[in-house]
Formats: sequence, C-alpha cells, structure tokens
Amino acid sequence: MQIHITFDYELFFGAQSGTTENCILKPTQKLIEISKKYQTPFVFYVDAGYLYQLKQFAHIQSCQQDYNNIKTQLIQLVEMGHEIGLHVHPHWEDCRFENNQWLIDTSRYKLASFTESEAETIVTKYHQTIIDIIEKPCKSYRAGGWCVQPFDAIKKALLKNNILIDSSVYYNGLHLSPAHAYDFTSAQNKDSWTFENDPCMETKSGQFLEIPTTPDVIPPFFYWNMYYKMRTNPDIYKPVGDGKWLVDRKRVYKHFYTSTNHFACCDGFFASRLLAILKRAQKENRKHLTVLSHPKSMAPYSFDALEQFIELAKSKGHTFTTIAN
Repeated sequence: MQIHITFDYELFFGAQSGTTENCILKPTQKLIEISKKYQTPFVFYVDAGYLYQLKQFAHIQSCQQDYNNIKTQLIQLVEMGHEIGLHVHPHWEDCRFENNQWLIDTSRYKLASFTESEAETIVTKYHQTIIDIIEKPCKSYRAGGWCVQPFDAIKKALLKNNILIDSSVYYNGLHLSPAHAYDFTSAQNKDSWTFENDPCMETKSGQFLEIPTTPDVIPPFFYWNMYYKMRTNPDIYKPVGDGKWLVDRKRVYKHFYTSTNHFACCDGFFASRLLAILKRAQKENRKHLTVLSHPKSMAPYSFDALEQFIELAKSKGHTFTTIAN
C-alpha cells in the first residue's frame, strides 16, 4: 500500500488568523524532524493565496519577514524530497493586512464564487507565486475547504497550469453553506480514479486523476472524549496553532449526537484513529491510504501518534510516497 501523508500549509480563517510562526513554521519544522527520522516524504499543499498577499504587502516589515521565512522553509522541504502541491483559498483576494493583523473576509471562499476567467487568473498567479519560490511547477491540487465544485469553474485553470491530479474529495463528504460548500456523496469508495468534468464521477478516459482522502466514520463518543481531553490536558491535546477556525456551530454540535463522515487525519486527537484506519485499509486491500492534516492543527499528542503510525506502517511493509510520485 502507498501511504500519502498530506498537510494543508496555511493560517486560520476565523476571527483570528494566527501567526505564521506558530501556525506554519514551528509545527512544520517538527514534521521535518519526523520525516528525517523515518526517511518519510510528506506532501504540503501550500496556501499560495497567502503567499501572494504577503508579496503585495511586502512594504510592511512583518509581511516581508513572514514571506522570507516561508520561502526558506519551502525550499528546504523541496530539497528534502517533499512534494509541494497547490492549495487555493481564493478568499485571499478580499483580505487585507491592517494594524498588524489580517482582516479575513470569507464571503468568496470558493473558486466557484468567481467567474471562470477570474478563477483562471487566480489559480495561475497563485501557482506562479509558488514557482517563483521552489523553481518548479506543482503537479497536484487541493481545493481550499474541499470546495472543488462545480469543477467546471476551475477545470480550464488547472489545465492551463498543467495540474492534472486532485486530492480534494473524501467519501460521503458533505457541507453546504453559502460560502463554503461541497457534496461528495456521489463519489465511490475507491482509492483513486480518473475523471473529466466532475471529481466525484469516474471517467475512464478522463484527463484528471483523483486521489481522495481515505474515509473514516467517527462516532459521537469520540467528540465527547476529544472535548474532555482538550479541556483537562490542553498541553498535550490542544493544537499548536494560535488562531481560530472558521466554525459552523450547528455542524459542530451535530458531531456530539450523530456519527460523522470524516477522513484519515492526524490533527490533534484525530490522530488516535490512525492505527485503526491502517488496520481497516489493510483488511480492505487498499492500494492507497491518504491522510489529510494541517501543521496548525497538530498537537504534541498527534506528533507522537504520527510517529507510531509511521513505525507500524513501515513494519507492515507499506511505502510512504508523495501524491505526484
């Protein structure tokens, strides 16, 4: 089995974006240490809109410094053999840096909120921002907030940038709101497939390849347990990022009384499920196991759990690879 450990390299998008140091640089440095220890490559889906905006506000010293620090880390990641993928949160088009903080506007959170021409411009300039740093193009893509639909809105943009691999879908994923919306309930529970106009619909001759995140179904007890652990032992279980999530409170409350369609993840206490997910994937004879996480959401516990997962998977003969290997 090929195992892909992926991270969305980004800030928070709630009331507080958090700092580059605590949300991105420090936790990624810890991941670098783990990757060195186990000779394991990771995939980092870099929020290129944030980098683009840092360049626009480079006349502000803190923005220039954050850009330089991220640039140094991305170059290091590439030199170590990690993959840099394109991650697009187009709401950065409407965000500004004022009074030493980012003013986050998520009213246009998905590319479908823009015209096809605007989406093409956004994807291209964001992609070029990464190319300017790592001196090579990205091969794979992940939509910000999983908002990859309708795919027609971004198909031409990805083709223009020669990005033919997507990793946005997870089985039975569903979230519908005016700004943040996706519906993956029509996708099959498969490791990968080719598609053309809909990432959930397999097309044998499709130009694009979907590598979905491995699914998981989480019972309500898990969320009660996670809440208890984060309240009673925050030094171990609380994520290291210093920002706030973009929260749909009705959706969060629902987790406490009904099972949730989720995905393999090593954020915070979610990392406790990795070993069971590995066991299930082996039983199902999967060819791929894809984990989706965020440096900002890693906790001391999850770094340890990730190491245990890597050790066990390697002992079973599985291989850790990048998406576009």
